[in-house]
Amino acid sequence: MDPKLNKWLTWLKIIEGEVSGLIIGKYIFHEVQTMINNNPQLHKPSSFYDYLSTTYISHTIIGLRRQLKCNKESVSVARLFSELIESPKTFTRSYYVSLYRESRMRKYADQDFERFASPGATHIDSAFIISDLAQLQEISCRCEDFADKRIAHRDTREPSGVPTFNEVDACIDFLEKLYVKYYSLFHATSMESLLPVWQYDWKAVFRTAWITDDERTT
Repeated sequence: MDPKLNKWLTWLKIIEGEVSGLIIGKYIFHEVQTMINNNPQLHKPSSFYDYLSTTYISHTIIGLRRQLKCNKESVSVARLFSELIESPKTFTRSYYVSLYRESRMRKYADQDFERFASPGATHIDSAFIISDLAQLQEISCRCEDFADKRIAHRDTREPSGVPTFNEVDACIDFLEKLYVKYYSLFHATSMESLLPVWQYDWKAVFRTAWITDDERTT
């Protein structure tokens, strides 16, 4: 295997962990919000709610920012895409088709490859990756700007605006969409989502009182 292709596969695995962390965080945050909204006894002012929201936004925006950075030390979606754009000939049709060798779907290998390449081309087409990277940068620009100027450090310049929850969630959703798409390129295997299926009841901790009678006065 080409060393550069092997490096990209390693990066993709690292990116999977980063992106799945954002997806899991988004899911849990909104599930907790739903629990709060559905329980009138919880509809009261609490600094905990402020902390929960602030922590979610900070964690998420910094996580998104990591995937948008493209310096020589970064392992990120943006850098992976940049290298694919610079070296499209590294990712060949022959390599991709070889991934179908043991698959019953091998007759579709060339057709599937052409989601990333021109018909009959021997390697991927940079134009496809350029388009995906541009969309990611466009949808995430406010989040990245806010992360640079208010989360990573306090900048004297004002950010372009404070991203809304909907904007942050849209960035995560698009990042997951891209990961799923490029996972299929690198592995010739489809996946629906990076959100796991829990093998235990993670909400069980919410079904018991967090404060005992002895602690109620403190």
